[in-house]
Amino acid sequence: MALLQILTIAILMIIVVLSVVIGSRAHQKEKEQTERRFRQLQLSNRADRVEYHLQSLKDIDTDTIASDALYDYYIDTLRELLQYTDDVERTEVRIAKAEDDRNAEPIEFNPIPSPLSFQQKANYKERLTKVAKMLLFLRRRGRLSNAHYKACYDYLRWLNLWVQLNRQIVQANKNFESGDVRVAQTLYGVILSHLKSDPIERPEKKALQTFVTDKMKQIIAPKIEAIQDTENQEEALSQLLQNLNSNEGASDLINDKPERH
Repeated sequence: MALLQILTIAILMIIVVLSVVIGSRAHQKEKEQTERRFRQLQLSNRADRVEYHLQSLKDIDTDTIASDALYDYYIDTLRELLQYTDDVERTEVRIAKAEDDRNAEPIEFNPIPSPLSFQQKANYKERLTKVAKMLLFLRRRGRLSNAHYKACYDYLRWLNLWVQLNRQIVQANKNFESGDVRVAQTLYGVILSHLKSDPIERPEKKALQTFVTDKMKQIIAPKIEAIQDTENQEEALSQLLQNLNSNEGASDLINDKPERH
């Protein structure tokens, strides 16, 4: 009888121990699955956010300096996601596409842009602000050096200026082509003033300055030729300079002086 009781107690203890072990393992497995799902969601959201930033730059991106940094982070995030996702094939497709997109050449800078609506300009400005925040996040995580971050930030500042000047550039080019050179001259002068007052040094900025300066020279050239045919050249030249002075920076074109920065 005593032996039976001992056996019963032993069996019950084994059952209890097994229940605890099985329960602990089940709890641990559930915890691991929860952590896995959380990490999967975290990485998926991060990848989607970086992909959005890359798409934000796509239509105006003339340099890979910022997009390269984003692609590095985007692809690394997707590769880590492979360890957690249930849809490995889809993630691998995203990685392959990201690598192809990264190897594509950026668009060529064009000083004759298409017009942007007020909403489009607002959208671009908002997107550029978000990209700047993402780059700052990468800098704080040690993925960008100070010099690289500064170069990226200057590039985003240029893109912001480029978007800001869109209406003046489009209108100036339109007036120039239609023969309304008086309005074109005024608008080109405004553009030059904005470019000179901004300390950013970018190849695109220099290209735009060269383009605008050439247009101004074409506008002024007939006026200079007309002055040469007048009897009182000094008075005519003085009048021309007064007119040019109403367009900030435009008077430099008379003597073809180098632009100040």
